[in-house]
Amino acid sequence: MTTWIVDYDLPADNRRRNFYRHIAKYLAEMGLDEVTGWSTQSVIITEDKDFALYAYSQASQLGQAHLYKAERVK
Repeated sequence: MTTWIVDYDLPADNRRRNFYRHIAKYLAEMGLDEVTGWSTQSVIITEDKDFALYAYSQASQLGQAHLYKAERVK
């Protein structure tokens, strides 16, 4: 299974709070809030590609963001 990693750097203002609200709402609506790791350390780790793309898109609109496809080597 593929793991997706989104890292981002957002401005420390209302836009950041709105981003976290949007992410929490998306997770709750999709039933992913128990299976997706994310933190205020500006990193999201998920196996859900659609969520990774959503989070990347939202973060990119507000600041700098990167999307990685992680692969276990061994």
